Amino acid sequence: MSNIKTRNHKHLRNKSMECVFHTLNRRCIRMKKNEKKENTNILFSTLEQLLKMMRSTDKLFDSLRPRLDFLGSYFDRLRLSKPTEYDINVVLTFPINYGKIKLDASNCQNDYTAIVMPSEFRRLSLTPTLSSQGFTKTHLWCDKNYRLSVTKFRSWMQSTVDNTLNSLPLKDGYRILEIKNKSFRLYSKTSGPANTITILKCDGSVIDVDLVPTFLFHLPTKPINSKVDFSKVESTNNRSYFVVPKPGNDDFSWRVSFPLQERQLLRDMNNLKGTIRLLKYFRDVQGFTKLSSYFIKTLFLWECEANEKFWKNKSLSYLVLFMLKKLANCLEENRIRNYWCSSHNLLEKIKPSTCQNWYHRTSLILREIESIGARNPNIILKYFTVDDNNY
Repeated sequence: MSNIKTRNHKHLRNKSMECVFHTLNRRCIRMKKNEKKENTNILFSTLEQLLKMMRSTDKLFDSLRPRLDFLGSYFDRLRLSKPTEYDINVVLTFPINYGKIKLDASNCQNDYTAIVMPSEFRRLSLTPTLSSQGFTKTHLWCDKNYRLSVTKFRSWMQSTVDNTLNSLPLKDGYRILEIKNKSFRLYSKTSGPANTITILKCDGSVIDVDLVPTFLFHLPTKPINSKVDFSKVESTNNRSYFVVPKPGNDDFSWRVSFPLQERQLLRDMNNLKGTIRLLKYFRDVQGFTKLSSYFIKTLFLWECEANEKFWKNKSLSYLVLFMLKKLANCLEENRIRNYWCSSHNLLEKIKPSTCQNWYHRTSLILREIESIGARNPNIILKYFTVDDNNY
């Protein structure tokens, strides 16, 4: 009889912690439906208009048949709190035989590759019918070994965005876009591989749209001498992947990216996505600023690979504490392995002393939650909210 009472008491205590984590997800992390609807409507209508303008502004951009893929944390349902940042792949396609493009990772680091263009690409700028479609701009995009330059490609893409925005009316330092009798102020900047367009709404809030120009490839095409484990890509049965102009160790290194496979691996299994959002929120509250969302996402990719069934029947509170322990272990070792390229340590640019500080902080918090969280579940708020008075 006493054993039954003990089990019931433990269940009630765990249920109390579970309620706190679910309420955190609902009140502090989940986005408001009205704001989601409003911002996504603005996003889609703005992109539709800008894409048309970009195609009419730049003949080459139009000739590359741009197509938008909606990826990133918002569309994967991993975004926190506010629907104010969106990642959009702008998939561009050259009018050549992609089977003749050579992806060569021999002299590239980690998950990067060079793009070696075939002779027919070099002829694009010389063929009269194609040069009139803007392909003269591609004449100097390659070096003497026909490797495609990241810098020159990104510079062209940025100029396309800038020229498009500069064609809009100027008011108080901002470009003005009129959509359905509403005015939005716009400006742009370059960030990593993306061209970021910031939309200022009438109420003063902002929406950041990262346009990432990409090239799409399909297996069995893959970079030679690549450090990427393509058997993982093949196991997802999704044979498409992207090559993006994220700066690497030289001007001819392009990042190989697998967002479609990552979306599939992290498909919604019970409390999986809620756990990811809570760890990202914990990161923000604790000020672990250099611990990127992708690093946290990678922790979950490894765990999903290890045991997919594990996620289907575990409580949110159990999973949050379990993954915090995994994070603490990685911080102690100053190492999170790149899921696609396991020889690459994602934390390599973060000082070991910083990782150790984060490790000790996370371990201390774990010990306190595990020791008194069951009888005082509100201790969770101390570490998962900036000011628990706002909870």
